Order: sequence, then structure tokens, then C-alpha cells
Amino acid sequence: MSSAGFRSVAPDGDGVTVNIDGTALTLQRGRSLLAALLLSGRPGAAADFFCAIGQCQRCVVTVDGRPRLACLTVPKGGESVLTLATDPRPPPWSR
Repeated sequence: MSSAGFRSVAPDGDGVTVNIDGTALTLQRGRSLLAALLLSGRPGAAADFFCAIGQCQRCVVTVDGRPRLACLTVPKGGESVLTLATDPRPPPWSR
């Protein structure tokens, strides 16, 4: 039986570093940007776990100057990511 909480299915060790809103963050290779945002405790709509399949497009971030869905983006390392950390949209479950 596993412990409570989330756990990664990716093997430990092999990590990549991305720059999120000016802060370097190292995450496991194979982990999506959405997972990185959730695990780092980032505020804003980009870090909401809503659909995680790209349908709602709530997790849109800018990766190296281009809009991307955080839930479908797996960084290779060295990317520069900008979120709307001050996004005024409330979480969908609070409406």
C-alpha cells in the first residue's frame, strides 16, 4: 500500500532545471510543467489542477516566448517559463 499524497512514476535522480518567473526550479525529467507548478506552490490559474489534459486551457504559460499548456509541456531543461502569477481568475470550483 502506498503512502498518502501524490507520488511520481518517473525514476528518481535525473532532473532538469527550468526558470519559472525568474526562479530556477529543478524537477524530475518527464514531469510536466503543471506538476512542477503544483509542487512548487505557485499561485495563479496556471497552477490549478483542473483538467490536466489541455481541454480547459487554464494552465497556459509562456515558454521561451510562446504560449504553451503547462499540463502538456514536458521541459527538456533550460526553458524560461512565465506564468500569470497574479492571474485574477478564481478557481473554477469557487464560482
